[in-house]
Amino acid sequence: MDFADILATFIGRTVEVFQTTQFLSGQLVAVTPGTFTVQTSQTIYTPSAVRVNVVIENTEFVRILSA
Repeated sequence: MDFADILATFIGRTVEVFQTTQFLSGQLVAVTPGTFTVQTSQTIYTPSAVRVNVVIENTEFVRILSA
């Protein structure tokens, strides 16, 4: 079982994604072997929610928030 397989078990949960150059927060909507997709939350800085594809290799860590 690799990171993508483990991450896939949390689809639908709220996550925080930390990368060297950015931070994302939102709902985990999809996972593939090399990437995962987060539906970002609408904030004061981002007036609309957006789907962001994240490369697993460029991810420092992912925090799964409690349900």
